[in-house]
Amino acid sequence: MKIAAAQINPRVGDIKFNLALILKQIDLAKSKGVQLIVFPELAILGYPPRDLLSYSHLIDENLEALQKIKQHSQGISVVVGYVERNPSPLGKPYFNSAAVLQNGNLIKNYRKKLLPSYDVFEEERYFQPGEHGVVFEIQNKKIGLTICEDVWNEPGFIEREYDLKPLEDFKDVDLDLLVNLSASPFQLGKKEIRDQLFQLVSKKIGCPVVFCNQVGANDELIFDGGSFVVAPHGKCVVAQDFQSELLIWDEGTQQPSVLLPLRTESQTLIEALSLGIRDYVEKSGARTVCLGLSGGIDSSVVAALAVKALGPNRVYGFTLPSRFNASQSLEDAEKLAANLGISCRNLAIEPIFQVFERVVTQAIGNNPKTLTLENIQPRIRMTLLMALANEAGHLLLNTSNKSEIFAGYATLYGDTAGAISVLGDLTKHQVYLLAQEFNCPKEVIPQRVISRAPSAELRENQTDQDSLPPYDILDSLVKNHMEKTQSLQRLSSPQISQETIEKISKLNAFSEYKRRQLPPALRVTSKAFGMGRRMPVVGRKSSE
Repeated sequence: MKIAAAQINPRVGDIKFNLALILKQIDLAKSKGVQLIVFPELAILGYPPRDLLSYSHLIDENLEALQKIKQHSQGISVVVGYVERNPSPLGKPYFNSAAVLQNGNLIKNYRKKLLPSYDVFEEERYFQPGEHGVVFEIQNKKIGLTICEDVWNEPGFIEREYDLKPLEDFKDVDLDLLVNLSASPFQLGKKEIRDQLFQLVSKKIGCPVVFCNQVGANDELIFDGGSFVVAPHGKCVVAQDFQSELLIWDEGTQQPSVLLPLRTESQTLIEALSLGIRDYVEKSGARTVCLGLSGGIDSSVVAALAVKALGPNRVYGFTLPSRFNASQSLEDAEKLAANLGISCRNLAIEPIFQVFERVVTQAIGNNPKTLTLENIQPRIRMTLLMALANEAGHLLLNTSNKSEIFAGYATLYGDTAGAISVLGDLTKHQVYLLAQEFNCPKEVIPQRVISRAPSAELRENQTDQDSLPPYDILDSLVKNHMEKTQSLQRLSSPQISQETIEKISKLNAFSEYKRRQLPPALRVTSKAFGMGRRMPVVGRKSSE
């Protein structure tokens, strides 16, 4: 039997688009002699649908699409994820379901049993858990059906185990195959965890497992795909990460285990973030992006990522110098733009800054504080960038990194602005690693950008370390506090003084209101600023 995993890139809520995508993959699978094609979790509506589930007409359209897929299932079996209404007046209004369609008929229907509601997941808000396992047959093969979280309830793979254990539904069934429909978001290190989990599951139930995962990016969530078929002895076939693919496995042949080329962490991040940019732009209906080029490391890396995602003709750079910008910053920004082949226009903000300074001085009756004058500059820059974005229909890319956001080292309505935060889940160290990766085999980001001390250049001779501890220290605090949920107060060491801890703790706690107003940040770690982090703005903070 030939089995296909359709690793597709759906658009959340765009049922017409998703239906066309699904039907096209079914036709392709038929042309290749496939008997069973599997689609990702909630493929018809897209994942995560969030409060789109509040709109009844979308649920109707999703069900109508299911009927069209059913009609299209002549000569093939199809497993596809959809939203099913709960016929009972009790419980949540919907089920996260998978339909098994065959020769124009719905032969089985499965309702997801384990509904994650942690980090970025909120399925218990909308869905009622299913109660029964499902086994169906194709060519006398017994096939079990699960959806994403249903297979994750194994010791060591989840923080807190569920009472229900869906895999036990198959303990008295001699399965020939287990199918898992997924919409599993990307994060660094997750691929290796998935490999270990599905190998364990395959050995546990004694049969191959088809893992079909969504690919693409929806808002801040990136889905890497990476679909595969794994047997107790190892992987059989593997789809490419970060791209759509119809993965086909002929279970009647002894195919050797497949190994894809290994990527470094930086290479993986570049692929993930490029996909995040491209899908955010294109699924928003936009075509072009713009950003400010400061001659610094962050904007340089964002520009390089944008070019990889969209091509140089869709990326527009602007330099916006004031009196405090060093001449080499402008030189490096222009050299970067030339290396990338993107447009770069110079818009000096000094005349506007002088007007602002004079008006504020008149309003308060004395010279403004240094911090006030520093913050005016990025706000002028963002006003100009947004005006240019409005005029041309660009989306503005934010260039702040996770370390700066953590410490509040970003100006609200200034460098916190933008449509999408590209580096918002990367520490400063990771940004530098990406720059070095972009410079292999030839220089793209000018070496001086990498070697110079980072600076916001908002006053004479300023460097980031005037206000922040060295980035290796700050980055370690970010990772330990956010990803490992350790108290900042307990992270002091011979390398990190208590004074530094106190300073960063206060900066972090005071900046929550800024983070609440940030653009969505592309998520690449286990804990990002955004939908998976729900901190109060006021009151006692976790850092205290």
